Amino acid sequence: DVVMLLKKLKKEQKLARAFRALFLAADGGLKPEAAAVLEFLRDEAGARGELGRDGVPYFYDAQNRFDPCAAAFLLGKRRLFDLIVKYLSLSESDIFALRSTLRREEDAADAEDDDLAKRVFL
Repeated sequence: DVVMLLKKLKKEQKLARAFRALFLAADGGLKPEAAAVLEFLRDEAGARGELGRDGVPYFYDAQNRFDPCAAAFLLGKRRLFDLIVKYLSLSESDIFALRSTLRREEDAADAEDDDLAKRVFL
């Protein structure tokens, strides 16, 4: 059905505009608050792209048997994060860069606070 396809495309476009209005600044970059939320959601959804204790989904129970409920739960969280990324048209490198960008901003703010404290207390 062409009519159903057009309705679906219109709905997708409206949703993408809504996500962009919430997350993107006027220049097209992520708002600082949005970057913080996306970093949190990325980590919560296990979408860091790393392996290890905190990066590997736990699909097994205490007896080392596959747990389909745990897998479904974790994959559902990841799916929601991936949908947000899709509607924002972000690349994987944009997502992986979130932490380093925020960390640089936090480090700069910490350095300013340290300089202010030195001037006040010294």
